[in-house]
Amino acid sequence: MITREATIEDWEQLFLFFSRVYRTNHPLQNKEFWMWQYGDKQYGRSLICINENGTIVGHVGANFGGGLAWIINVYLDEECRGKGILGKLYAIARNYYPLAATAANAAGLGLYQNMRWIRYHDLVRYVKINPKISEVTMQNVCQSQSVNVDDLIVKDTHYFQQPSLKGIVLKDGSRAVSQENVGGLRVVDIENVDQLENQAWEIGYNWMDYITSWNDLKTRNLEKNGWVLDFKSVVPWRLNPIEENYFCDITFLSERPLDNEFIVHRSYSDHGRIGSIH
Repeated sequence: MITREATIEDWEQLFLFFSRVYRTNHPLQNKEFWMWQYGDKQYGRSLICINENGTIVGHVGANFGGGLAWIINVYLDEECRGKGILGKLYAIARNYYPLAATAANAAGLGLYQNMRWIRYHDLVRYVKINPKISEVTMQNVCQSQSVNVDDLIVKDTHYFQQPSLKGIVLKDGSRAVSQENVGGLRVVDIENVDQLENQAWEIGYNWMDYITSWNDLKTRNLEKNGWVLDFKSVVPWRLNPIEENYFCDITFLSERPLDNEFIVHRSYSDHGRIGSIH
Protein backbone atom coordinates (compact mmCIF):
# COMPACT_ATOMS: atom_id res chain seq x y z
CA MET A 1 0.00 0.00 0.00
CA ILE A 2 1.20 3.50 -0.89
CA THR A 3 0.12 6.55 1.11
CA ARG A 4 0.78 10.01 -0.34
CA GLU A 5 -0.67 13.36 -1.35
CA ALA A 6 -2.92 13.32 -4.39
CA THR A 7 -2.40 15.54 -7.44
CA ILE A 8 -4.65 16.43 -10.33
CA GLU A 9 -2.98 13.59 -12.27
CA ASP A 10 -4.85 11.24 -9.92
CA TRP A 11 -8.21 12.68 -10.92
CA GLU A 12 -9.46 9.66 -12.90
CA GLN A 13 -8.92 7.36 -9.91
CA LEU A 14 -10.21 9.98 -7.47
CA PHE A 15 -13.42 10.31 -9.47
CA LEU A 16 -13.94 6.55 -9.43
CA PHE A 17 -13.31 6.47 -5.67
CA PHE A 18 -15.62 9.37 -4.86
CA SER A 19 -18.33 7.93 -7.14
CA ARG A 20 -18.08 4.62 -5.31
CA VAL A 21 -18.15 5.86 -1.72
CA TYR A 22 -20.34 8.99 -1.89
CA ARG A 23 -23.89 9.78 -2.94
CA THR A 24 -24.66 10.72 -6.53
CA ASN A 25 -23.76 14.35 -7.34
CA HIS A 26 -21.51 14.71 -4.32
CA PRO A 27 -19.38 17.85 -4.93
CA LEU A 28 -16.12 15.89 -4.78
CA GLN A 29 -17.21 14.13 -7.97
CA ASN A 30 -16.72 17.51 -9.66
CA LYS A 31 -13.15 18.26 -10.76
CA GLU A 32 -13.56 22.02 -10.28
CA PHE A 33 -14.72 21.52 -6.70
CA TRP A 34 -11.84 19.14 -5.92
CA MET A 35 -9.38 21.71 -7.27
CA TRP A 36 -10.95 24.39 -5.06
CA GLN A 37 -10.80 22.18 -1.99
CA TYR A 38 -7.44 20.46 -2.50
CA GLY A 39 -5.64 21.94 -5.48
CA ASP A 40 -3.68 24.60 -3.56
CA LYS A 41 -1.39 23.64 -0.67
CA GLN A 42 -2.24 26.91 1.03
CA TYR A 43 -5.81 25.75 1.62
CA GLY A 44 -5.88 21.96 1.75
CA ARG A 45 -4.56 18.57 0.78
CA SER A 46 -6.10 15.35 -0.50
CA LEU A 47 -4.33 12.31 0.98
CA ILE A 48 -4.78 8.89 -0.57
CA CYS A 49 -3.95 5.23 -0.11
CA ILE A 50 -3.34 3.22 -3.28
CA ASN A 51 -3.27 -0.58 -3.50
CA GLU A 52 -1.02 -2.73 -5.65
CA ASN A 53 -3.49 -2.46 -8.55
CA GLY A 54 -3.26 1.32 -8.60
CA THR A 55 -6.75 1.72 -7.15
CA ILE A 56 -7.49 4.31 -4.48
CA VAL A 57 -8.80 2.47 -1.41
CA GLY A 58 -8.58 5.24 1.17
CA HIS A 59 -8.83 9.01 1.45
CA VAL A 60 -8.31 11.69 4.08
CA GLY A 61 -8.93 15.34 3.30
CA ALA A 62 -7.30 18.22 5.16
CA ASN A 63 -8.81 21.71 5.02
CA PHE A 64 -6.44 24.38 6.32
CA GLY A 65 -7.85 27.23 8.39
CA GLY A 66 -7.12 28.98 11.67
CA GLY A 67 -3.69 27.38 11.87
CA LEU A 68 -5.19 23.88 11.93
CA ALA A 69 -5.61 21.01 9.50
CA TRP A 70 -9.30 20.13 9.62
CA ILE A 71 -9.79 16.46 8.82
CA ILE A 72 -12.64 15.82 6.35
CA ASN A 73 -13.74 13.30 3.72
CA VAL A 74 -12.34 10.30 5.57
CA TYR A 75 -13.05 6.90 4.04
CA LEU A 76 -11.15 3.62 3.98
CA ASP A 77 -12.31 0.43 2.27
CA GLU A 78 -13.38 -2.12 4.85
CA GLU A 79 -10.74 -4.71 3.94
CA CYS A 80 -8.02 -2.11 4.50
CA ARG A 81 -9.07 -1.11 8.00
CA GLY A 82 -7.08 -1.99 11.10
CA LYS A 83 -3.74 -1.80 9.26
CA GLY A 84 -2.59 1.64 10.36
CA ILE A 85 -3.38 3.30 7.03
CA LEU A 86 -5.45 6.14 8.46
CA GLY A 87 -2.64 6.89 10.91
CA LYS A 88 -0.22 7.30 8.01
CA LEU A 89 -2.59 9.62 6.17
CA TYR A 90 -3.19 11.69 9.30
CA ALA A 91 0.57 11.96 9.76
CA ILE A 92 0.90 13.58 6.33
CA ALA A 93 -1.70 16.19 7.29
CA ARG A 94 0.05 16.75 10.62
CA ASN A 95 3.17 17.81 8.73
CA TYR A 96 1.25 20.95 7.79
CA TYR A 97 -0.70 21.88 10.95
CA PRO A 98 -2.04 20.39 14.18
CA LEU A 99 -5.17 18.34 13.58
CA ALA A 100 -8.81 19.17 14.32
CA ALA A 101 -12.22 18.13 13.04
CA THR A 102 -15.91 18.87 13.10
CA ALA A 103 -17.62 15.49 13.13
CA ALA A 104 -21.39 15.13 12.80
CA ASN A 105 -21.91 11.37 12.92
CA ALA A 106 -21.38 8.48 15.30
CA ALA A 107 -18.65 6.87 13.19
CA GLY A 108 -16.56 10.04 13.22
CA LEU A 109 -16.99 10.55 16.96
CA GLY A 110 -16.08 6.94 17.63
CA LEU A 111 -12.91 7.28 15.60
CA TYR A 112 -11.76 10.40 17.47
CA GLN A 113 -12.71 8.93 20.83
CA ASN A 114 -10.49 5.94 20.09
CA MET A 115 -7.69 8.36 19.15
CA ARG A 116 -8.21 10.21 22.49
CA TRP A 117 -8.94 13.56 20.85
CA ILE A 118 -10.35 16.45 22.89
CA ARG A 119 -14.07 17.07 22.44
CA TYR A 120 -15.35 20.62 22.90
CA HIS A 121 -18.85 22.06 23.10
CA ASP A 122 -20.85 21.42 19.94
CA LEU A 123 -20.98 24.24 17.43
CA VAL A 124 -24.00 26.53 17.76
CA ARG A 125 -26.22 27.86 15.00
CA TYR A 126 -28.33 30.97 15.54
CA VAL A 127 -31.28 31.92 13.34
CA LYS A 128 -33.21 35.17 12.89
CA ILE A 129 -36.44 35.30 10.87
CA ASN A 130 -37.62 38.45 9.10
CA PRO A 131 -40.10 40.07 11.55
CA LYS A 132 -42.31 41.10 8.62
CA ILE A 133 -43.32 37.45 8.09
CA SER A 134 -46.68 37.05 9.81
CA GLU A 135 -47.16 33.29 9.51
CA VAL A 136 -43.90 31.66 10.55
CA THR A 137 -43.89 28.16 9.10
CA MET A 138 -41.05 26.32 7.42
CA GLN A 139 -42.94 26.43 4.12
CA ASN A 140 -43.38 30.21 4.30
CA VAL A 141 -39.93 31.03 5.60
CA CYS A 142 -37.85 28.67 3.46
CA GLN A 143 -39.39 29.53 0.12
CA SER A 144 -37.38 30.97 -2.75
CA GLN A 145 -36.98 34.75 -2.80
CA SER A 146 -36.06 37.08 -5.63
CA VAL A 147 -33.14 39.25 -4.50
CA ASN A 148 -30.82 41.63 -6.32
CA VAL A 149 -27.32 41.35 -4.88
CA ASP A 150 -25.22 41.49 -8.03
CA ASP A 151 -23.42 44.64 -6.85
CA LEU A 152 -22.59 42.98 -3.50
CA ILE A 153 -20.96 39.81 -4.85
CA VAL A 154 -17.25 39.30 -4.13
CA LYS A 155 -14.78 36.48 -4.68
CA ASP A 156 -11.87 37.94 -2.78
CA THR A 157 -11.31 35.01 -0.41
CA HIS A 158 -10.73 31.32 -1.00
CA TYR A 159 -13.98 30.48 0.78
CA PHE A 160 -15.98 32.80 -1.48
CA GLN A 161 -14.37 31.19 -4.53
CA GLN A 162 -16.10 27.90 -3.73
CA PRO A 163 -17.86 26.71 -6.91
CA SER A 164 -21.60 27.52 -6.97
CA LEU A 165 -21.33 29.72 -3.85
CA LYS A 166 -22.62 33.32 -4.00
CA GLY A 167 -20.69 35.34 -1.43
CA ILE A 168 -21.64 38.93 -0.67
CA VAL A 169 -20.35 41.80 1.46
CA LEU A 170 -22.94 44.10 3.03
CA LYS A 171 -22.68 47.81 3.83
CA ASP A 172 -21.48 47.29 7.39
CA GLY A 173 -18.74 44.90 6.25
CA SER A 174 -20.54 41.72 7.29
CA ARG A 175 -20.04 38.80 4.93
CA ALA A 176 -22.59 36.18 4.00
CA VAL A 177 -23.64 33.64 1.42
CA SER A 178 -26.86 34.26 -0.46
CA GLN A 179 -29.03 31.17 -0.60
CA GLU A 180 -32.13 32.82 -1.99
CA ASN A 181 -33.41 29.52 -3.41
CA VAL A 182 -34.48 28.75 0.17
CA GLY A 183 -35.04 32.37 1.19
CA GLY A 184 -31.98 32.75 3.39
CA LEU A 185 -28.74 34.57 4.01
CA ARG A 186 -26.05 32.45 5.66
CA VAL A 187 -23.81 34.81 7.58
CA VAL A 188 -20.06 34.18 7.61
CA ASP A 189 -18.74 37.27 9.47
CA ILE A 190 -20.71 39.81 11.52
CA GLU A 191 -19.57 43.43 11.92
CA ASN A 192 -22.73 45.26 13.04
CA VAL A 193 -25.73 43.04 13.72
CA ASP A 194 -28.30 45.86 13.56
CA GLN A 195 -27.09 47.09 10.18
CA LEU A 196 -26.78 43.52 8.94
CA GLU A 197 -30.41 42.80 9.82
CA ASN A 198 -31.71 46.04 8.32
CA GLN A 199 -30.04 45.45 4.97
CA ALA A 200 -30.91 41.74 4.84
CA TRP A 201 -34.61 42.43 5.35
CA GLU A 202 -34.44 45.36 2.92
CA ILE A 203 -32.95 43.10 0.23
CA GLY A 204 -35.76 40.62 0.79
CA TYR A 205 -34.37 37.65 2.70
CA ASN A 206 -36.74 35.69 4.93
CA TRP A 207 -34.13 34.51 7.41
CA MET A 208 -30.45 34.51 8.36
CA ASP A 209 -28.27 32.04 10.21
CA TYR A 210 -24.83 32.16 11.80
CA ILE A 211 -22.79 29.16 12.92
CA THR A 212 -19.85 29.40 15.28
CA SER A 213 -18.33 27.82 18.37
CA TRP A 214 -19.95 28.17 21.79
CA ASN A 215 -17.27 30.56 23.07
CA ASP A 216 -17.97 33.21 20.41
CA LEU A 217 -19.15 36.18 22.50
CA LYS A 218 -20.83 37.74 19.45
CA THR A 219 -23.69 35.37 20.13
CA ARG A 220 -24.67 37.50 23.13
CA ASN A 221 -25.49 40.39 20.81
CA LEU A 222 -27.43 38.02 18.59
CA GLU A 223 -29.51 36.83 21.54
CA LYS A 224 -30.24 40.44 22.52
CA ASN A 225 -31.52 40.99 18.99
CA GLY A 226 -33.83 37.98 19.09
CA TRP A 227 -31.69 35.41 17.29
CA VAL A 228 -32.38 31.91 18.64
CA LEU A 229 -30.64 28.55 18.55
CA ASP A 230 -31.82 26.77 15.45
CA PHE A 231 -33.84 24.04 17.17
CA LYS A 232 -36.11 26.83 18.45
CA SER A 233 -36.67 27.99 14.86
CA VAL A 234 -38.44 26.55 11.82
CA VAL A 235 -35.36 26.85 9.58
CA PRO A 236 -33.60 23.46 9.42
CA TRP A 237 -29.85 23.01 9.04
CA ARG A 238 -30.14 20.80 5.98
CA LEU A 239 -31.53 22.78 3.08
CA ASN A 240 -30.22 21.00 0.01
CA PRO A 241 -32.71 19.37 -0.07
CA ILE A 242 -34.76 20.77 2.81
CA GLU A 243 -35.08 18.34 5.73
CA GLU A 244 -37.69 19.53 8.20
CA ASN A 245 -36.74 19.40 11.88
CA TYR A 246 -33.07 18.63 11.14
CA PHE A 247 -30.95 21.01 13.18
CA CYS A 248 -27.27 21.67 13.79
CA ASP A 249 -25.48 18.75 15.44
CA ILE A 250 -21.79 19.35 14.81
CA THR A 251 -19.13 18.40 17.33
CA PHE A 252 -15.80 20.22 17.43
CA LEU A 253 -12.66 18.24 18.30
CA SER A 254 -8.88 18.65 18.23
CA GLU A 255 -5.93 16.35 18.67
CA ARG A 256 -4.12 18.75 21.01
CA PRO A 257 -5.45 21.47 23.38
CA LEU A 258 -6.33 24.80 21.78
CA ASP A 259 -6.29 28.30 23.17
CA ASN A 260 -9.47 29.25 25.04
CA GLU A 261 -9.95 32.19 22.67
CA PHE A 262 -10.02 30.00 19.56
CA ILE A 263 -13.32 30.39 17.67
CA VAL A 264 -14.43 28.05 14.90
CA HIS A 265 -15.16 30.01 11.73
CA ARG A 266 -17.74 28.97 9.17
CA SER A 267 -15.02 28.45 6.55
CA TYR A 268 -13.20 25.83 8.64
CA SER A 269 -13.69 22.12 8.02
CA ASP A 270 -16.59 21.17 5.73
CA HIS A 271 -19.62 22.39 7.70
CA GLY A 272 -19.36 25.61 5.69
CA ARG A 273 -19.87 24.13 2.26
CA ILE A 274 -23.08 26.05 1.84
CA GLY A 275 -25.26 24.74 -0.93
CA SER A 276 -22.80 22.00 -1.80
CA ILE A 277 -22.70 19.53 1.04
CA HIS A 278 -25.41 19.12 3.61
